Amino acid sequence: MNRLSHASLRRQLIVRMLWMMLPLFILLWAIAYFSSQYFINAAFDRSLIRRTYALADRVEVMRGQVQVDLPVAARELLVFDQQDLLFHSVTNPAGQVVDGEQDMPPLPAYQRIRPGQLILYNGVKDGEKVRVATFALSLRGTSARGAALIQVGETLTRRSAMAQRATLAIVIPMLLMTLTAAVAIAYGVGKGLEPLSRLRDRLSARQALDLSPVPLEGTPAELRPFLDEINSLLQRLSEAVESQSRFVADAAHQLRTPIAGIRAQAEAALSSAWQGDAQHALARIARSTQTMGDLVQKLLILARVDAAENTLRLSRLDSVELVREVAREWAPRALARGVEIGFDMKDGGEAWVLGDAQLLREALANLIDNALCYGGTRIGLAVHRAENGVTWQVIDNGPGIPESKRAEVFAPFHRLSGSVDGAGLGLTIVERIVQLHGANVSLAAGEGGTGLAVSIAFPPVPA
Repeated sequence: MNRLSHASLRRQLIVRMLWMMLPLFILLWAIAYFSSQYFINAAFDRSLIRRTYALADRVEVMRGQVQVDLPVAARELLVFDQQDLLFHSVTNPAGQVVDGEQDMPPLPAYQRIRPGQLILYNGVKDGEKVRVATFALSLRGTSARGAALIQVGETLTRRSAMAQRATLAIVIPMLLMTLTAAVAIAYGVGKGLEPLSRLRDRLSARQALDLSPVPLEGTPAELRPFLDEINSLLQRLSEAVESQSRFVADAAHQLRTPIAGIRAQAEAALSSAWQGDAQHALARIARSTQTMGDLVQKLLILARVDAAENTLRLSRLDSVELVREVAREWAPRALARGVEIGFDMKDGGEAWVLGDAQLLREALANLIDNALCYGGTRIGLAVHRAENGVTWQVIDNGPGIPESKRAEVFAPFHRLSGSVDGAGLGLTIVERIVQLHGANVSLAAGEGGTGLAVSIAFPPVPA
């Protein structure tokens, strides 16, 4: 894992900016170093060329022989230098040295010099690197033929010393500039990250249940998308907390009523001297406990559905087989109440959906239970297959739900006027399960405009 993965943002920015500056520093140093070397060598080469031409001016031809008329003072000036060793050589057209050193570094093998041409090259003399200027002096117009070779050389001591001084003069300011830039970068990054520190202080000062949006005033543009997402999350969390609070309050209210009824009936049974009144009170207690048990069961199912949102694993299911099995399970209870229940698969074959079998069974069970409680004498289950997905339907021939009330019945603990049975959570559970599966639930009138038809439309299953 990258060592910077757990480092602070400030440290990451500083380190990465300095690493980006390092190649630039090396490049600038290389450019400055080689530029200084070039200009230093050019200056020394010009001096060496002047010495070579000065020596060539002292060459003359007497009776066909090349001679050098070099006074003592001029000879001393030619070889004088405080740091470098200077040397020269004059060679006649026959290759004989007429003045100066006998063992001059030879011309490179790949170079050929022509009369009137001057060549500069590097060589080695007495184990030391030297720079040599060689000039081919044409002897045309004299009593000699060909060209005399004029050579002047020098060691590289002064060049190297000046190059070192030039390098230090370049590197030291650049190092100081780099350190100054590093300090400026650290300061600039710190100042640039101050909005994050203010945002941190602002968030840490909030109360635990303060879910109001984070103010955007005074925040940089780069933080706006991040804060927009935080505010969106806070809004959704606030809505979830508010919904949960309403649900808990409604659940407490719904539980308070049967508990109070049970207590009142129990007290009535205990205080009654007549056995018939006691039996009547106990019967009412049994009905109240059954109602409360149904309510608690629905609450637990709803809580389990809400908890499944983060752990839901969808798999391919044959909805025809699943709906058929649920219809078989509920058939005995429906017949016991005198209600006919049937299953219809008009299209035939299989109808695949992506879902959780247990949750989908729970949704169907709630729809059938509602139809048994509020429907008529017949319940029909159907599966329709189409290109845009699969649709389940639960249809009854009961009184139905007015169109103006259909959107309200999905709210928790909502009951239609005149209805006293049930917990008011069945359709809420169905809607939550359907939403978890990316499907849609809708209500419509049943066949012939009577009763209720509940439809669940599933998206198509990818091939």
